Amino acid sequence: MIRGKGSDRTASSARRAQGAPTGGPGPHSSSPPVGNWLFAGGDGRLTAYACTPRGLLRWTEAAAPRTGWTGPEPFEVEGWVGPAAMARSREGYVHFAALRAAAGDSGSPEVIVSTQFQPGRGMMDWRSLGTPGLRGGPDDDSLSGPPRIAVNQRSGSTHVIVSLRHSGILRRSRNPEGAWGGWKPVSGQPYRGDVTPLMPAGGDLEMLAPGQAHADRWTGIGQGRFGLADRIPTPVVPGSAAACETGPRRTTYFWRYPGDGSLVAWRAPRAGVQGGLMGLGGAGGRGAPGVARAVLGGYDCTVLAQVGADGDVEVTAYVTENEGYGTWWASLGGHGARAPQVAVDAAGRVVVAAFDEEGAPMCTRQDTAAGGLAFGPWEYLA
Repeated sequence: MIRGKGSDRTASSARRAQGAPTGGPGPHSSSPPVGNWLFAGGDGRLTAYACTPRGLLRWTEAAAPRTGWTGPEPFEVEGWVGPAAMARSREGYVHFAALRAAAGDSGSPEVIVSTQFQPGRGMMDWRSLGTPGLRGGPDDDSLSGPPRIAVNQRSGSTHVIVSLRHSGILRRSRNPEGAWGGWKPVSGQPYRGDVTPLMPAGGDLEMLAPGQAHADRWTGIGQGRFGLADRIPTPVVPGSAAACETGPRRTTYFWRYPGDGSLVAWRAPRAGVQGGLMGLGGAGGRGAPGVARAVLGGYDCTVLAQVGADGDVEVTAYVTENEGYGTWWASLGGHGARAPQVAVDAAGRVVVAAFDEEGAPMCTRQDTAAGGLAFGPWEYLA
């Protein structure tokens, strides 16, 4: 059973009652990163991030026996363009990819990367990967969306992916020894920029690239080359895609269907595994969902959070890769929130986080004493 106990107060009044973040940039100057922004570190503590016009803000769960969060801590970057994309390794390291203004008068920003190895500790210096492009490519080429990043969960190698308006999708990779290669093509076909990558443990780097009336799944085929694995004949609402590793070398993608804004799931069909396009019920909504796996009642479950049709944060959970048995959405309140995320804390509780109407992050935590998937009230991170 899924039950929400979130307050029905507006986000702004709840923020005044529960304490707003103080110091540093105000809530109006922060915004959600691209994709995931809530991560569990190697010690189980959660870290949340926001983007500002000058860089990043960070909130970190306090170490036991203390409770609550520390932050926001600003990490400013000269020439920051943003927004940032993030990915977590199996050790709990968080890897970042973002943009900053390039030196000179080129007009095209350069891609920069960094890493945080432990919750609450400093970040590595930002390293430039240069302005993406192919030798011999058009001079007027430019990014059609922010960079994305994926991590090899076995070796720790990282992959930065960009989409260019003329040259298609490019990637640049760092091997486990820390050496970066050059920009290499994934697809010569241009896309509109909403590329969603993931590298499942033991599998190849793959990504979902929406077209005008379809979505393409590109996957590694060896020796640094990529091939078009699937062309899915359905349109995708821009900015609504998310991905989750749901089985051995298997990725499930989620996105919104333009007709009614409802969420769908898609997984490459395989013997013994439900696959293809699967509806996830509900009355529609907006934006990309947050998704994570959690053990609920002894079962490996997939937990999804979305901004529903009426503006509340909604949550559903089902046994992983069993979408066909149906999903039921429950409201958690948080009206007007954006960019919901799902994670599991050190105590094994599901945490749903989101940005309120004014750009401040808040979260609600599973109430394990209440039974089922019940949640406590929304709380601000600082």
